Amino acid sequence: MIPNYRDNKFQCPHCNTVATQEWFDADDAGSTAINIINHLYLNYRSSIESFYQKTIIQFLNVIDNELQKNLYQFCPKGFSVATCSSCEEFTLWVNEEIIYPKKTTVPVPNEDLDEDIKALYIEASNILIDSPKGATALLRLALQMLLKQIGKDGKKINVDIKELVSEGLSPTIQQALDLLRVIGNNAVHPGQINLDDNAEIAQKLFSILNFIADELITKPKELESLYADLIPLETQEHIKQRDKKK
Repeated sequence: MIPNYRDNKFQCPHCNTVATQEWFDADDAGSTAINIINHLYLNYRSSIESFYQKTIIQFLNVIDNELQKNLYQFCPKGFSVATCSSCEEFTLWVNEEIIYPKKTTVPVPNEDLDEDIKALYIEASNILIDSPKGATALLRLALQMLLKQIGKDGKKINVDIKELVSEGLSPTIQQALDLLRVIGNNAVHPGQINLDDNAEIAQKLFSILNFIADELITKPKELESLYADLIPLETQEHIKQRDKKK
Protein backbone atom coordinates (compact mmCIF):
# COMPACT_ATOMS: atom_id res chain seq x y z
CA MET A 1 0.00 0.00 0.00
CA ILE A 2 1.79 3.08 -1.29
CA PRO A 3 1.23 6.13 0.96
CA ASN A 4 -1.69 8.27 -0.20
CA TYR A 5 -2.72 11.60 1.24
CA ARG A 6 -5.12 11.30 4.20
CA ASP A 7 -5.28 7.50 4.05
CA ASN A 8 -5.99 6.13 7.53
CA LYS A 9 -3.59 3.25 6.89
CA PHE A 10 -0.67 2.66 4.53
CA GLN A 11 2.72 0.93 4.39
CA CYS A 12 5.10 3.11 6.37
CA PRO A 13 8.26 3.97 4.38
CA HIS A 14 10.25 3.90 7.63
CA CYS A 15 9.36 0.51 9.12
CA ASN A 16 7.63 -1.10 6.06
CA THR A 17 4.64 -2.01 8.25
CA VAL A 18 1.07 -1.45 7.07
CA ALA A 19 -0.06 0.64 10.01
CA THR A 20 -2.63 3.22 11.09
CA GLN A 21 -1.55 6.83 10.50
CA GLU A 22 -2.38 9.79 12.74
CA TRP A 23 -2.72 12.93 10.62
CA PHE A 24 -1.95 16.46 11.74
CA ASP A 25 -2.08 19.72 9.76
CA ALA A 26 -2.86 23.40 10.17
CA ASP A 27 -6.57 22.76 10.67
CA ASP A 28 -5.78 20.30 13.45
CA ALA A 29 -3.23 22.62 15.06
CA GLY A 30 -5.76 25.19 16.24
CA SER A 31 -8.18 22.70 17.76
CA THR A 32 -5.30 20.80 19.38
CA ALA A 33 -3.91 23.97 20.94
CA ILE A 34 -7.35 25.01 22.21
CA ASN A 35 -7.90 21.56 23.71
CA ILE A 36 -4.57 21.80 25.52
CA ILE A 37 -5.37 25.26 26.87
CA ASN A 38 -8.85 24.15 27.99
CA HIS A 39 -7.39 21.09 29.62
CA LEU A 40 -4.87 23.18 31.52
CA TYR A 41 -7.62 25.54 32.61
CA LEU A 42 -9.79 22.68 33.89
CA ASN A 43 -6.83 21.37 35.89
CA TYR A 44 -6.27 24.71 37.60
CA ARG A 45 -9.76 26.27 37.76
CA SER A 46 -10.23 25.09 41.34
CA SER A 47 -7.40 27.40 42.43
CA ILE A 48 -8.82 30.42 40.56
CA GLU A 49 -11.17 32.84 42.29
CA SER A 50 -14.75 32.34 41.13
CA PHE A 51 -15.16 35.93 39.92
CA TYR A 52 -12.37 35.28 37.34
CA GLN A 53 -14.01 32.17 35.93
CA LYS A 54 -16.42 33.91 33.56
CA THR A 55 -13.72 36.21 32.19
CA ILE A 56 -11.38 33.29 31.50
CA ILE A 57 -14.10 31.36 29.69
CA GLN A 58 -14.87 34.41 27.53
CA PHE A 59 -11.18 34.75 26.74
CA LEU A 60 -10.93 31.09 25.69
CA ASN A 61 -13.88 31.53 23.33
CA VAL A 62 -12.35 34.64 21.76
CA ILE A 63 -8.92 33.19 21.13
CA ASP A 64 -10.26 30.10 19.33
CA ASN A 65 -10.45 31.77 15.88
CA GLU A 66 -7.50 34.09 16.50
CA LEU A 67 -5.28 31.22 17.51
CA GLN A 68 -6.23 29.31 14.36
CA LYS A 69 -5.27 32.29 12.16
CA ASN A 70 -1.94 32.83 13.88
CA LEU A 71 -0.96 29.19 13.78
CA TYR A 72 -0.99 29.27 9.98
CA GLN A 73 2.19 31.34 10.21
CA PHE A 74 3.93 28.33 11.77
CA CYS A 75 1.97 25.52 10.16
CA PRO A 76 0.95 26.55 6.60
CA LYS A 77 -2.20 25.11 5.09
CA GLY A 78 -0.30 23.03 2.55
CA PHE A 79 1.68 21.13 5.19
CA SER A 80 0.55 17.86 6.77
CA VAL A 81 2.21 15.24 8.92
CA ALA A 82 1.21 11.58 9.27
CA THR A 83 2.64 9.66 12.22
CA CYS A 84 2.96 5.88 12.04
CA SER A 85 1.33 3.98 14.91
CA SER A 86 3.92 1.21 14.57
CA CYS A 87 7.28 3.00 14.62
CA GLU A 88 6.09 6.53 15.56
CA GLU A 89 8.11 8.02 12.68
CA PHE A 90 6.42 10.65 10.51
CA THR A 91 5.89 11.37 6.82
CA LEU A 92 5.79 14.99 5.70
CA TRP A 93 3.35 16.11 3.02
CA VAL A 94 3.14 19.37 1.06
CA ASN A 95 0.10 20.09 -1.10
CA GLU A 96 -1.03 16.46 -0.72
CA GLU A 97 2.28 15.05 -1.98
CA ILE A 98 4.74 13.16 0.22
CA ILE A 99 8.13 14.89 0.35
CA TYR A 100 9.74 13.02 3.27
CA PRO A 101 11.00 10.40 3.26
CA LYS A 102 11.56 10.12 -0.49
CA LYS A 103 11.62 6.35 -0.55
CA THR A 104 9.16 3.61 -1.22
CA THR A 105 8.38 0.27 0.30
CA VAL A 106 9.48 -2.01 -2.52
CA PRO A 107 11.38 -5.26 -1.85
CA VAL A 108 15.16 -5.26 -2.26
CA PRO A 109 16.42 -6.49 -5.65
CA ASN A 110 17.24 -10.17 -6.06
CA GLU A 111 20.83 -10.76 -4.94
CA ASP A 112 21.67 -12.82 -8.03
CA LEU A 113 20.95 -9.98 -10.45
CA ASP A 114 23.97 -8.32 -12.05
CA GLU A 115 25.07 -5.16 -10.27
CA ASP A 116 24.01 -2.85 -13.13
CA ILE A 117 20.51 -4.36 -13.02
CA LYS A 118 20.33 -3.85 -9.25
CA ALA A 119 21.37 -0.23 -9.77
CA LEU A 120 18.52 0.28 -12.26
CA TYR A 121 16.10 -1.39 -9.85
CA ILE A 122 17.10 0.94 -7.00
CA GLU A 123 16.96 3.99 -9.30
CA ALA A 124 13.43 2.98 -10.31
CA SER A 125 12.38 2.63 -6.65
CA ASN A 126 13.70 6.12 -5.88
CA ILE A 127 11.46 7.75 -8.49
CA LEU A 128 8.39 5.53 -8.09
CA ILE A 129 6.29 8.06 -6.17
CA ASP A 130 7.21 11.04 -8.35
CA SER A 131 7.16 9.18 -11.69
CA PRO A 132 5.48 5.75 -11.87
CA LYS A 133 5.91 5.86 -15.64
CA GLY A 134 9.64 6.55 -15.35
CA ALA A 135 10.06 3.76 -12.78
CA THR A 136 8.24 1.32 -15.06
CA ALA A 137 10.41 2.28 -18.03
CA LEU A 138 13.53 1.56 -15.97
CA LEU A 139 12.14 -1.83 -14.91
CA ARG A 140 11.53 -2.69 -18.57
CA LEU A 141 15.18 -1.92 -19.27
CA ALA A 142 16.15 -4.02 -16.25
CA LEU A 143 14.15 -6.92 -17.71
CA GLN A 144 15.96 -6.54 -21.01
CA MET A 145 19.30 -6.72 -19.19
CA LEU A 146 18.11 -9.70 -17.12
CA LEU A 147 17.35 -11.64 -20.30
CA LYS A 148 20.85 -10.91 -21.51
CA GLN A 149 22.23 -12.11 -18.16
CA ILE A 150 20.63 -15.54 -18.69
CA GLY A 151 22.19 -15.84 -22.13
CA LYS A 152 19.61 -14.35 -24.46
CA ASP A 153 20.25 -11.64 -27.04
CA GLY A 154 18.80 -8.88 -24.84
CA LYS A 155 17.88 -6.65 -27.78
CA LYS A 156 14.21 -7.51 -28.31
CA ILE A 157 12.35 -8.71 -25.24
CA ASN A 158 9.52 -10.28 -27.23
CA VAL A 159 11.95 -12.37 -29.31
CA ASP A 160 13.79 -13.52 -26.19
CA ILE A 161 10.52 -14.56 -24.53
CA LYS A 162 9.48 -16.48 -27.64
CA GLU A 163 12.81 -18.34 -27.58
CA LEU A 164 12.38 -19.19 -23.88
CA VAL A 165 8.86 -20.50 -24.55
CA SER A 166 10.18 -22.74 -27.34
CA GLU A 167 12.67 -24.13 -24.81
CA GLY A 168 9.85 -25.16 -22.49
CA LEU A 169 9.44 -22.08 -20.29
CA SER A 170 6.75 -22.34 -17.63
CA PRO A 171 3.51 -20.51 -18.62
CA THR A 172 3.59 -18.74 -15.24
CA ILE A 173 7.03 -17.25 -15.90
CA GLN A 174 5.98 -16.40 -19.47
CA GLN A 175 3.03 -14.43 -18.12
CA ALA A 176 5.28 -12.59 -15.67
CA LEU A 177 7.71 -11.72 -18.48
CA ASP A 178 4.95 -10.50 -20.78
CA LEU A 179 3.26 -8.56 -17.99
CA LEU A 180 6.43 -6.60 -17.32
CA ARG A 181 7.13 -6.26 -21.06
CA VAL A 182 3.67 -4.98 -22.01
CA ILE A 183 3.30 -2.54 -19.12
CA GLY A 184 6.88 -1.41 -19.69
CA ASN A 185 6.11 -0.74 -23.35
CA ASN A 186 3.19 1.44 -22.28
CA ALA A 187 5.58 3.48 -20.16
CA VAL A 188 7.91 4.04 -23.11
CA HIS A 189 5.26 4.46 -25.82
CA PRO A 190 1.66 5.74 -25.59
CA GLY A 191 -0.68 2.84 -24.86
CA GLN A 192 -3.90 1.74 -23.20
CA ILE A 193 -2.43 1.55 -19.69
CA ASN A 194 -2.20 4.92 -17.95
CA LEU A 195 0.72 4.94 -15.53
CA ASP A 196 0.88 8.67 -14.84
CA ASP A 197 -1.09 8.49 -11.61
CA ASN A 198 -0.91 4.79 -10.83
CA ALA A 199 2.04 4.01 -8.62
CA GLU A 200 0.26 0.87 -7.37
CA ILE A 201 0.71 -0.87 -10.75
CA ALA A 202 4.33 0.22 -11.00
CA GLN A 203 5.03 -0.98 -7.47
CA LYS A 204 3.83 -4.51 -8.26
CA LEU A 205 6.33 -4.74 -11.12
CA PHE A 206 9.26 -4.73 -8.69
CA SER A 207 8.04 -8.00 -7.16
CA ILE A 208 7.42 -9.41 -10.63
CA LEU A 209 10.99 -8.66 -11.71
CA ASN A 210 12.27 -10.35 -8.54
CA PHE A 211 10.02 -13.34 -9.24
CA ILE A 212 11.44 -13.67 -12.74
CA ALA A 213 14.99 -13.40 -11.41
CA ASP A 214 14.25 -16.02 -8.76
CA GLU A 215 12.85 -18.49 -11.30
CA LEU A 216 15.37 -17.95 -14.09
CA ILE A 217 18.54 -17.24 -12.11
CA THR A 218 18.39 -18.07 -8.40
CA LYS A 219 16.64 -21.45 -8.46
CA PRO A 220 18.72 -22.88 -11.34
CA LYS A 221 21.86 -21.59 -9.60
CA GLU A 222 20.88 -23.26 -6.32
CA LEU A 223 20.04 -26.52 -8.09
CA GLU A 224 23.34 -26.49 -9.98
CA SER A 225 25.25 -25.90 -6.73
CA LEU A 226 23.39 -28.71 -4.97
CA TYR A 227 24.00 -31.07 -7.90
CA ALA A 228 27.73 -30.30 -7.90
CA ASP A 229 28.02 -30.78 -4.15
CA LEU A 230 26.01 -33.99 -3.77
CA ILE A 231 26.50 -35.98 -6.99
CA PRO A 232 29.95 -37.65 -7.19
CA LEU A 233 32.05 -36.64 -10.19
CA GLU A 234 32.09 -40.19 -11.51
CA THR A 235 28.30 -40.32 -11.40
CA GLN A 236 28.08 -36.93 -13.10
CA GLU A 237 30.24 -38.29 -15.91
CA HIS A 238 28.00 -41.36 -16.28
CA ILE A 239 25.00 -39.07 -16.52
CA LYS A 240 26.71 -37.02 -19.25
CA GLN A 241 27.49 -40.19 -21.21
CA ARG A 242 23.92 -41.37 -20.77
CA ASP A 243 22.54 -38.15 -22.18
CA LYS A 244 24.87 -38.31 -25.20
CA LYS A 245 23.33 -41.60 -26.30
CA LYS A 246 20.66 -41.44 -28.94
